[in-house]
Amino acid sequence: MKLEDLRKDNIGQIYAWFPKKGNDESSMLLITYPYYSIKAFYFSCQNLEQLEQSKDIINQGNVSISAVGFWFLAIEAFINTLLKIACFLKDKDFNEFRGKKLNGRLTAVFEILEIGNQDFYRSGILPKLEEFQTFRNEVFHDRFFNSEVQFYKTSFSSIPYLANQVDVVQASIIALEIFQAFRFVYPELDLMPDIFIQKNSSYGFIKYDFLYNEVILPLFSEALGKHSLNTDLVTKPIEIRLPESSILQKGDVKIIIRAFQKENIIYSANSTETNIGASLFNKVRDLITINEQENFQIPAYQRIKSTN
Repeated sequence: MKLEDLRKDNIGQIYAWFPKKGNDESSMLLITYPYYSIKAFYFSCQNLEQLEQSKDIINQGNVSISAVGFWFLAIEAFINTLLKIACFLKDKDFNEFRGKKLNGRLTAVFEILEIGNQDFYRSGILPKLEEFQTFRNEVFHDRFFNSEVQFYKTSFSSIPYLANQVDVVQASIIALEIFQAFRFVYPELDLMPDIFIQKNSSYGFIKYDFLYNEVILPLFSEALGKHSLNTDLVTKPIEIRLPESSILQKGDVKIIIRAFQKENIIYSANSTETNIGASLFNKVRDLITINEQENFQIPAYQRIKSTN
């Protein structure tokens, strides 16, 4: 089997299902924000653990940008999910909205679901989301050029590519605020992301808001305390909960998960223990020469002239 073929394995994928529209793929919408949220959570924890386990110098984390990026992906996918479900229910074409900026898609969610937006806009979440979007664009489009970026509602780094644990936790808070605000807008549904947690040889799922309070926040706080560090970051999320939409009834939309692999995708891995990666890295390490007077090399971006 080709490795490319395994990309079609959709076991564990989550869908919004509309029972009144049938019982096949045409009555379902793929939901991706839980996947991005799980990635974001674990990158965040890894980054915070690197701070906690710092030796000699403070380790500001090697996955900060990855964690922040996945939190933004999770937020955008969450807003798109809200909008896709609304469009599906009201027979509207999502393609009419997909090109709009994030604020425009949020506005469409409020309009289609007929939910009042005053409390949301008064809460202060939107300016934080807008600064998050600016931060994300600075990093992902590599726009930094001498002058620092000013943030007023958040604690994001003014030099975005030098993000550290503060930026990671700030991103996780904004994500939580968005998830919490829209958590119950669809009757009978709880849209707060479920995070995969392994337990012994099995696993379970715990809601992200609980994990923020019981894992991310205390890990961040205790890691700072261990190294006698502090922060200006406001770690208490803004709490707002929007009401249920009145455009649909209970049971109009359900969340389901694919629990079995497709027969043509099932493929067993070779369980023989190998160490290919470590062996290859050891070979390239042998190519490094460190002078006795130095403890390390520096990058060499100067072209070496040929002696021929």
